[in-house]
Amino acid sequence: MKSAAIIKTKSFAPWRELRLQKSKLKKAQALERKLTKVCHPSPIDAVVQQVETVEVGEPTHGEMLEQAAKIGLKVDKRWSDETLLNRINQAMEASWDIASASS
Repeated sequence: MKSAAIIKTKSFAPWRELRLQKSKLKKAQALERKLTKVCHPSPIDAVVQQVETVEVGEPTHGEMLEQAAKIGLKVDKRWSDETLLNRINQAMEASWDIASASS
């Protein structure tokens, strides 16, 4: 391997001199970009937001009657809220089973 002193004293062809200058310029520009690089915050952190938590209780009797009417369930007025909810869930599961079996 030749020492740097020997290489500097050696004269290069003009095309090779331009090539060396260009590579030195590129290295200097890359180093400058690296030193002046701005660290941007992660975009993933910006997506995460605090969401208000709302406690959802059991549906009211009126809401359950509306749901039963939507799915075509005949409701007996003597049913308790628990019975009505169970019947709605059974009807919904049956409709899901039919839909999944047909597809």
